[in-house]
Amino acid sequence: MPAALRAGALAAVGTWSVVVLPALVGWVAAPETSVGWFSAVSVASAIWFLGHGQSVGAGAVSISMTPLLLLLVFVYVAVRWARRLAATERLRVGTADWSRVAQWGVVPGFVIGYGLVSAVIALFTLGGPATPGVAAVIGSLLVPVAALGFVLVRPDDEAAPAFVRTWFRRGPTWLPTVWRTGWRGAGLLLALGLVVALVRLVASWSAVADIQDQYGANVGALVVIALTQLALLGNTATWALSFLAGPGFQVAIGSAITPAAAQPGLLPLVPVLGALPQAADYPAMMYAVLLAPVLLGAWLGRRVDAQLEFFGNARARLAATATAAALAVAVVVAVTALGNGAVGVDRLSAVGVPLAAFAAALLAEVVGGALLVAGALVLRERRQERNEATTEEPSTTADPDSGAGSGTSATD
Repeated sequence: MPAALRAGALAAVGTWSVVVLPALVGWVAAPETSVGWFSAVSVASAIWFLGHGQSVGAGAVSISMTPLLLLLVFVYVAVRWARRLAATERLRVGTADWSRVAQWGVVPGFVIGYGLVSAVIALFTLGGPATPGVAAVIGSLLVPVAALGFVLVRPDDEAAPAFVRTWFRRGPTWLPTVWRTGWRGAGLLLALGLVVALVRLVASWSAVADIQDQYGANVGALVVIALTQLALLGNTATWALSFLAGPGFQVAIGSAITPAAAQPGLLPLVPVLGALPQAADYPAMMYAVLLAPVLLGAWLGRRVDAQLEFFGNARARLAATATAAALAVAVVVAVTALGNGAVGVDRLSAVGVPLAAFAAALLAEVVGGALLVAGALVLRERRQERNEATTEEPSTTADPDSGAGSGTSATD
C-alpha cells in the first residue's frame, strides 16, 4: 500500500506538471501581465481538472468540453507509473501473492494516492478565476482507473492478476481475444477520424493562418494558443468520425456539418475552426463516406475470424464478431461523450456530436460490416462443405475373381 500510494501521488504530480509548467512559462513570457504567478498556477490547475473530464466554471461561464488529447497525455503519464508499480510489486511478492496484493494493495493505493494529490490541486484553484465542480476530485479518478485498467486488465497476459483472468473465464472462451480486438478497433476508429481532421486542417491551412494573424500576439501567447488548439485535436477527430458515420457535428447551437450539407453559422475566432467547410449543400454522392465505418467493421470481422477457431459453431462466431464490434463502438462513444460539452454560454453551450444518433449510426455501420464479413465466411464454408460432400463418391470394390489365389492379404 505505501508504494502504491506513492506511485499514485507521483502520477498525479506528473500530470499536473504537464499543464502548470507551460502556464508558468507563459506567465514569464508575458511581461505585460498584471497578475502574479499564483494566478497562472490556479488557471493551470483548473485546466488540469478540465483534462480529467470535469467541468470548470469561470463566473457565469461553464466549460465542460474535455480536451481529449490532454486527457490522453494524462492517462499515458499515469500508465507509466502504474506499469512500473505493477512490475515492481509482482517481483517483490512473487506470482503466488501477486493477485491478492494487486487487488487489495496496488489498485486502491494507486487510486487513493492520486485522489489525495487531486484534493491538494483543487485547493490551488480556490480564489482563482476558474474553479472546478464540487465532485471534481472524485471525477478526476477517471485517469488512474483508466491507467490501471490498461495495465492490469489483460486477460491473455500471464503477468495479469489471477482475479482478472477469473473474470474473463466466466464468459465465453473467445472473450479474451475479442476484448483485445475490440479495443484495437476503437483505436482504429479514432485514428480514422484523426486522419480526416488532419487532412482537412492541412488543406485549409491558409484560412487557419489568416485567423491566427488577426490575434497580433507575441511569441509566448502564440505558443499557448497553439498548445490549446493541439489539446482539442482529439475532439476534432470525434467530429470527423461522426461526419463519416452520418450524424455530423455542431460547433455552436444552430450549426450543423453533415454529409448532406454544411451550415457552420457564426463561429468564434478560433484559428483551427478556419478548417471547417463553408456553408454549402453536398451532392448525394457524399454519403459514400458512410462506407468508411462499414469497411472498418468488416476488418474487425475478418480479424476475429483469423484469430479464433469456432469449429463450425456459427452462433458463437457471429456472437464473437458482434461483441468485438460493439465493444469498439462503446469505447468510441464514451470518448466522444467526454469530448462533448460547453465552451461558453448561449450558442456555445453545446459543442460536439449528437451522441444518441452517433451511437446508433456507428453501431449499425460497424457491427453491420463485421457481421456481413462473418456471415459471408460462414456461407462460403457451408458451400464448400456441401460441394465436398457431393463430389465424394463411394469407393469401387475390386472384382472378386481378380487376384484369386495370389496368397496375399492385408495382414501378410
